[in-house]
Amino acid sequence: MSVRKVIAGVQIELVRKVVNVLTVPQRLPLPWGPTLRERVEGKTVLITGASSGIGRALALRIADEGATVIVTARRTSELDQLVAEIGERGGRAFALTSDLSTAEGIDKLADQVLVEFGAPDILVNNAGRSIWRSIASSEHRLHDFERTMRINYFGPVGLMLRFLPEMRRRGSGHIVSSSSLGVITDVPRFSSYLGSKAALEAVMRVAAVECLSDGISFTDVRLPLVATDMSASLGWSGYKTLSAEAAVDMLSDAIVRRPAHLENLHGALSLWFNLLLPGVARRGLSELHRRMPDPGLAKAPAPQVEPVVADAVIVPAHN
Repeated sequence: MSVRKVIAGVQIELVRKVVNVLTVPQRLPLPWGPTLRERVEGKTVLITGASSGIGRALALRIADEGATVIVTARRTSELDQLVAEIGERGGRAFALTSDLSTAEGIDKLADQVLVEFGAPDILVNNAGRSIWRSIASSEHRLHDFERTMRINYFGPVGLMLRFLPEMRRRGSGHIVSSSSLGVITDVPRFSSYLGSKAALEAVMRVAAVECLSDGISFTDVRLPLVATDMSASLGWSGYKTLSAEAAVDMLSDAIVRRPAHLENLHGALSLWFNLLLPGVARRGLSELHRRMPDPGLAKAPAPQVEPVVADAVIVPAHN
């Protein structure tokens, strides 16, 4: 075995160990400051992508803490079941079916919310789409990038633009977006997904600057790899994953603390690893990409209707 192959093997194993560490559930509740109930009780919270997974679990938790929850997604029956469950637990919730992949769908949802409830006190942008495909197998798949941008970027930005005027007038509001650790770790095979998340983070940063004196907070929650059927089918079975409940913990902490960005403790270590050892991280990820099978290369270009879609972003970061 050549020295080069030995070094490559060490690098990929190092990256594997780091990724495993990054996704260990880590919650450090602060002994001071407001509680989740104090943040949301009596407030209106709009959660997109709420029919399943992280969005659904977050809606249940927020409703349990006294918020009026507006849940939205494409699947009406799942939303109705969620509203019924929240009602059985003594909470208050309303369902609005929406398709955030079009400008018309974004405006329709925004109009309904503004007319019936006014701008939400808290908007959680959780709806999303993830596509796992290498750049090499994307030669004729520009539409993959268009799809992820529609849901992951234009959807949240469109809602933000519609709700900000009323938030400004009343002098309060919090916009929380599910993002990905992959934005800062450059995980292979997720270029379309991570590109859309990075674009949203950029807009959120600019909005935070422009709205600094308006009493409005903006938070990106950089989730690591979250356990889903989809992530299990994408070749990441050798890595530890965050549970949906732990992901809800992170989103809840974001609502309580209102930071500009939120990662768990090990996500912060990931950021420092990439800053201090960028060459090692890059070579290790490159070797990981090289060793993974790439079934997309063996397939002909797909028609314009084949996306991997989820009503909630449940395949984040490596991801």
